[in-house]
Amino acid sequence: MNEKLDLNAFQNREIVNQLAREIQLISADMQPLKIMHICGGHENTIVRYAIRQFLPAHIKIIAGPGCPVCICPVEAIDQAITLSLQPQTTLLTFGDMLRVPATKSTLEAARANGGSVKIIYSPLDAIKFANEAPDQTFVFFAIGFETTAAGIAGLIKSGVPKNLLFLTANRYIPPVLKLLMEVHDDSLQGFLLAGHATAITGLGAYDFMRDEFKLPCATAGFEPVDILLAIRELLKLIKNNQYEVINCYTRVIKNEGNLIAQKCLNEVFSLKPGIWRGIDMVEDSAYRLKDKYAFLDARKQLSCRPDYPPQAHHPSCLCHRVMLGEVEPQDCKLFKKACTPSKPFGPCMVSPEGTCYVRYRYADINIDFS
Repeated sequence: MNEKLDLNAFQNREIVNQLAREIQLISADMQPLKIMHICGGHENTIVRYAIRQFLPAHIKIIAGPGCPVCICPVEAIDQAITLSLQPQTTLLTFGDMLRVPATKSTLEAARANGGSVKIIYSPLDAIKFANEAPDQTFVFFAIGFETTAAGIAGLIKSGVPKNLLFLTANRYIPPVLKLLMEVHDDSLQGFLLAGHATAITGLGAYDFMRDEFKLPCATAGFEPVDILLAIRELLKLIKNNQYEVINCYTRVIKNEGNLIAQKCLNEVFSLKPGIWRGIDMVEDSAYRLKDKYAFLDARKQLSCRPDYPPQAHHPSCLCHRVMLGEVEPQDCKLFKKACTPSKPFGPCMVSPEGTCYVRYRYADINIDFS
């Protein structure tokens, strides 16, 4: 029988200090470089545990578009609001989505104005609501990356009530790395990959980074040791001009990923071009229900198009540039002033995985691991 994994080891200060020293030694003679992560959970760990304080000044870890709430297209939120205001229709969504600013309103405001919006904590809750009120139409507003999309696919494959539809805004991460390479014009030297998403896709989904861009990638978990270990291994690859995609989260990720989840995703969804909020249209990144499941597609079964054009951001909001890693939250004149978690102007200030929220919440933290 396997011994129980001691997760406390992944926050151990001695291991953290040792990894920090190794990173210092490895990078001592390296030129300044930038590594990007694509995971709001990583940014939360990095800021909450002051990981950047352990890195040499010439090693920059920048945040990319890794928050599913942040990159959810404003068009989809506008559609969700429209659906919530229709008679006999209830919109089901995760709690983080309620306060995300859309073009003219939020789901929270729509609920206050008579819209029917309920928070769920699991896709299974959607089944429960639909079964309890068979004369009502329920629409599950599905957001998230591969991990959440796999859960939705499994739910649909197993069969859902006739009165439950889906408004899907799930996104597939790998294609956005190509866009980020264009935006940063060869100024990135490597990527930290999201552990949970890569647990679904496997490492092979990122082979194009090795083959096309000659850039290394490393998967990372969500504890301080996980992050520093992945950075250390990534720096080794960069220093030795190696372009591999490596697994630094082996306690969770199999190199081939979750084959059952992949099969389920491929049976339920097609990958189509999709908008990442405020960023761009990204090819092959939007999960769309296949034609055989069109009867579950809220966009096809209900009228959900609002009578106004979408606007992704307040004119002064820099969320889109924060998500691209072009600027830091403090570069936005709204940050911590007009824009706060209690009154967000942009999506990055709403979710605990949003870069602006994380920087606001943990900005003054300093950790002494000595």
